[in-house]
Amino acid sequence: MPAFESKEQFQEVFNKFWERAITFTEIIEKLTKSQVVVRFDVEDPSVNFTINFRDPGPNGEIGTLTFDSDVEPEITVWSKSETSNKFWQGKLNTTVAMARGQVKLDGSVAKALGLLSKIKPLYAVFPQILEEMDLGQMIL
Repeated sequence: MPAFESKEQFQEVFNKFWERAITFTEIIEKLTKSQVVVRFDVEDPSVNFTINFRDPGPNGEIGTLTFDSDVEPEITVWSKSETSNKFWQGKLNTTVAMARGQVKLDGSVAKALGLLSKIKPLYAVFPQILEEMDLGQMIL
C-alpha cells in the first residue's frame, strides 16, 4: 500500500487537500456544527495534524488544519501514513481497521463515526490532489 515519502510531502498534500475541502461549504457547515477538534497522529513518516471545528482560526474561519498544534483534541486518531492515504481516498473500512489495530481512536467513537458520514464527499477530492501533484502512484 502506498505511503508518503516524507513529512514535507505529507504536509504539502494535506494542505492542498484542505484548501480544496473547505470550498465544500455544505460539508464544512455540517462539520462546524459538530464543534469537534480531531488530531491525527500519523507514523511513517511521523506527522501530527489537527482539524479544528471549534476554535476560530487567525482570520476567524472555522475548520482549520494545522500541523503540530497544541490545541487539546476531543478525538485523537492514530495510523500509519499508508492507512491515512487509504482512509482519505474512502478505501478504508474504519471499523475493520480499528479491530485490526491499523487505526486507534481515543475519544468518543460514536462522535468519530458520526463525522465519517459528513466527510464522505471529500474522499473524491483526495485522489484528485494526488493526481495534480504527480503522485498518481499513491492513488488506490
